[in-house]
Amino acid sequence: MTDSTKTLTILGNLLTLNFKESVNVLDFLNAKKVSIAQSCGGNGTCTTCRFFVREGVENFSPRSELEIERATERDFLFNERLACQTEITGSAVIEIPDED
Repeated sequence: MTDSTKTLTILGNLLTLNFKESVNVLDFLNAKKVSIAQSCGGNGTCTTCRFFVREGVENFSPRSELEIERATERDFLFNERLACQTEITGSAVIEIPDED
């Protein structure tokens, strides 16, 4: 039997978190007490919970319609995502920008 543990590495924090099942990024970070800006309660309206995928972009869910709208409005880069609108399904490396 193979181990299905996956890792989420957060640059800047030098932190690697383990998970087994796909999970919402914001919920996961909150559960692990990792600091990330958020002000709309995970509804995808404020865009403060953004992060950058540095490795493993294929291990995140496709953008939701709401995230597509926000990304278009704010000129997000291809690897810039909203944690509240994104599921992680496999190992990846992300960067959380400093809060302004």
